[in-house]
Amino acid sequence: MKFKTIFFLFNGIILFSFLFIALMPLFVLGGDYTRIFWEENWFLALIFLVFISVLDAYFIINWKMFSLLEKEDWPGLTAWLENEVYEKGRITSRNIKMMVNTSLTVSNLDKISRLEKEVSEKKPALLGSNGLQLGIPYLLNQKKEEGREFYQRCINTASKKNLPWLRWCHSFLLLSAQDMDEAVPHLKDLSRTTGDPVLRLLSLYLLSSAVKEGDDELEEVKSAFLGNYPDRKSLEKYIARSKSDNVVVLLLSSILDDSQNWIYN
Repeated sequence: MKFKTIFFLFNGIILFSFLFIALMPLFVLGGDYTRIFWEENWFLALIFLVFISVLDAYFIINWKMFSLLEKEDWPGLTAWLENEVYEKGRITSRNIKMMVNTSLTVSNLDKISRLEKEVSEKKPALLGSNGLQLGIPYLLNQKKEEGREFYQRCINTASKKNLPWLRWCHSFLLLSAQDMDEAVPHLKDLSRTTGDPVLRLLSLYLLSSAVKEGDDELEEVKSAFLGNYPDRKSLEKYIARSKSDNVVVLLLSSILDDSQNWIYN
């Protein structure tokens, strides 16, 4: 269904609903009681007016964006987002996520790198909640030193929700740089404490490459994981959800496949 159709259909439904509520006292109570009802409850009409005005204003302000999304015009959407962020200074989590996704669609990591520098310079407080998306070029291009510094800054401001994944990305680059002493404690902690089974599995897999084969602590947490998720099928719904919610998991699907092959032998 086209965006314009949705917009007008939505307004039509809201208007019909309001008219139904407004006229119902007339049919049920009569004209005199209807007048008394609306004299006492006039604020309901005001609430409706404010509600529909705010929603319509949101759609109108973002009309260009919705139109570009409907057409799947990714270059056009990229240009519009760049104008919003770089020219108008509207650096928001929504714009960051959309720019990252659009840049990945057109396979342009340089645009994500530019965005990361802009956010780091002008809105560093947003790194904690958007670091996973902004750090994608560091993961894919194995930029070890820059990436480690970037993820450390994100970790310092991260929320409880985003912190475990940021720590894993940081550990991934630490291992890439052969910095085992710093990476292993993070991975051991993640493999024991995180409630996300996909993150636990990836942490275990990285840990297996950083410690000696047959390491007692690794075998212990590996056995505990297999006790909860004895086969691939038991992980399917978590992997599907993780790929839909976390673009990093989607991009590192090959590592996720390798980790499943490893733990399920």
